[in-house]
Amino acid sequence: MATKHWKQAASLLSAGAMAASLFAVPLTVKADDAVTISFSFDQGVGEATQQMVDAYNESQDKVRVETVILPQDANTVHDDFVNKLASGDTSVDVMGLDVTYISEFGSAGWLADLTDLVDPSLTEGMLTGPVEGATIDGKLVAMPWFTNSSVLFYRSDVLEELGAEVPTTWEGWMELADKAVGVNGVEYGADFQAAQSEALVCNWVEHVWSNGGDILDADGNPVVNSENNIEATELMKKLVDEYAPEGVTTYTETESEQVFKEGKCLFIRDWSGFWSSGQDEGSKVTGKIAATKLPVGPSGTESHTCLGGLDLVINNNIDDEHKAAAADFISYMASPETQKEMTLISSQPPVVESVYTDPEILEAIPFYEEFVDIIATGKSRPLSPQYAKLSDAIQRNIHQALTGEAEVAAAIETLQGELEELNK
Repeated sequence: MATKHWKQAASLLSAGAMAASLFAVPLTVKADDAVTISFSFDQGVGEATQQMVDAYNESQDKVRVETVILPQDANTVHDDFVNKLASGDTSVDVMGLDVTYISEFGSAGWLADLTDLVDPSLTEGMLTGPVEGATIDGKLVAMPWFTNSSVLFYRSDVLEELGAEVPTTWEGWMELADKAVGVNGVEYGADFQAAQSEALVCNWVEHVWSNGGDILDADGNPVVNSENNIEATELMKKLVDEYAPEGVTTYTETESEQVFKEGKCLFIRDWSGFWSSGQDEGSKVTGKIAATKLPVGPSGTESHTCLGGLDLVINNNIDDEHKAAAADFISYMASPETQKEMTLISSQPPVVESVYTDPEILEAIPFYEEFVDIIATGKSRPLSPQYAKLSDAIQRNIHQALTGEAEVAAAIETLQGELEELNK
């Protein structure tokens, strides 16, 4: 793949050469001419990532990658990167950046435009959602690295006991939940994350999207105050009031998962990793968990899941030689071969679609046979340069609507106003 000709790329960058030229002419580079670049990421993906970095370093002698591992805390990582990039720091060349911050960093001019730095064919085999989330104003400013999305996990034993088909709509799941209470230990129909947190944002935008609504239009203008969004939020409140455990408005992933593992809920909306952790030793639902797409709302036509994950970005402050070396490295990390190896080691959902159908992957992670169709419906959270403030506004107003502190329509109207203020 792109582990070729990085030094040639450096000389071509200033001339604005296209990516195809970067891969055309063989180039011999002595080992002592290797350029050293720094790659910073959080320790949550540390072990598997370090193995891939070591493999890259051993595969060629043109670029040497050194790693800088940060704490597994999203705010700490975000602030560290902001402080460096805003000050013009060049000590870090490549960063593993949470997908929610791509718009913020890209709009600030901190990220190198990868359009002419990497082979355009790299993204052709990737899932659509991660690539769209890495693109700003038509420019690829991040390389999708790995992704994640939510899934509706449900009790297969309960559906079997009831002789029921898997519903595709929220109304269908609520009707089934009415019948499921009391069957095989089920006390509640719905289980999800409604605490005032980023988890609530993810849950809410899925309800909005799956009901034909949106948060921002194509120009970045708020379109929250719509009938579709009010209806989606009212449905979510109905789940809170009538189908979920009483404490659901205080639940993040940890609390909701515990209730489901105790066998008390018919279904749970959670991230893909729950397929494994939900069946850990001590879980009462081991062997009884199945997965499906998120339901469609009453005014929707298709479901959409919320994407998570990390992208690889290049510091726009570094010189052309280091940008070319960094581009070679991230191209290696995004290649189908490396994506497969990373998946086998870490079980992180890859961005390359073909990995999900690879026989070796399916033998190791059978769930991916179902998951590939689910994650294909994925969308990125609203792409906003002020995402942190946008997220805070959603968290506060939607939480008030779900707890009854505010009427749904009033909360949505207030949220619309706050987002309009952010756009000024």
